[in-house]
Amino acid sequence: MPGSISDIQGDIFYIENRAPYIMDSGHVHGHVELNYLLGCSATYIVNGREQHIPENRLAIFWANTPHRLVALGEKKQGEGILYNLYIPLPEFLQWPLTEQLRQEVMAGFIALAKSDHDYLVMRLSRWYEDFKSDHPELKEIILGELALLLKKISLQGWDHPESFFPGVQFEESPSVTDQMSANFGSARLKGAHHVSTMIHFIGENLHRPISTADVAAHLGLHKNYTTNLFTSVMGVSIKQYLQFQRLQKAQLLLMDSERPIADIGYACGFSSLSRFYEAFQRYFGMPPGQFRKKLL
Repeated sequence: MPGSISDIQGDIFYIENRAPYIMDSGHVHGHVELNYLLGCSATYIVNGREQHIPENRLAIFWANTPHRLVALGEKKQGEGILYNLYIPLPEFLQWPLTEQLRQEVMAGFIALAKSDHDYLVMRLSRWYEDFKSDHPELKEIILGELALLLKKISLQGWDHPESFFPGVQFEESPSVTDQMSANFGSARLKGAHHVSTMIHFIGENLHRPISTADVAAHLGLHKNYTTNLFTSVMGVSIKQYLQFQRLQKAQLLLMDSERPIADIGYACGFSSLSRFYEAFQRYFGMPPGQFRKKLL
């Protein structure tokens, strides 16, 4: 189903094995995504950063961050193989992984596993064949084996892909990314399905004013419980996460449309243009217009 994964619900586990292709536009979906490239490398734009993913290295990132494959190294489109594994967020949040990996993935970064080509290709090939059988118990076994594999890789350590963005130094918002990293280590990963529902509700309502009370009411939970649960799992408050996602949506629209900047700010739920500019400058280290010019 090339290109259609954005239409798949975020609570569905899915595996693809296909030739990689250059995307016309960026997209988002609710999964934690695993990529593995055979016979080619690729360059992505993820979270506003152009990043190179080498062949034969397992990459992991949260696909709720805008991402787009923009180049395929020395290969032509249609050459090489790309394994895509789409992990539902509730599953990922409950896996026994290191705190550092969770911090990096949930903060919008790509992590690369150490090279272990023969073993990984064997596992990926077997998982794909088992997945195609459409047997529910086999899918549960695949998810369990995936959790153990990521735990093993985490013990060996993760790398980060080389990042290219000439002349630009991104400033990561201390109110979002740093707190997400600092607080996640103490989080008790409970109620992951509730949090996943909160994330989906926020994503569907970025364009309008919403509050913590609105999120709690949607789930039928007490406001204080909702606030504490979200913060314990995600490492930031609902308010901070809401602004973070509005900025991600703005980034996506700036990359893939010619809409006026003011329209984008209001479409992403900012109450005024000044608030939009202030938040965007604080997170990306530049105003929206300069960000668009650099990417294009």
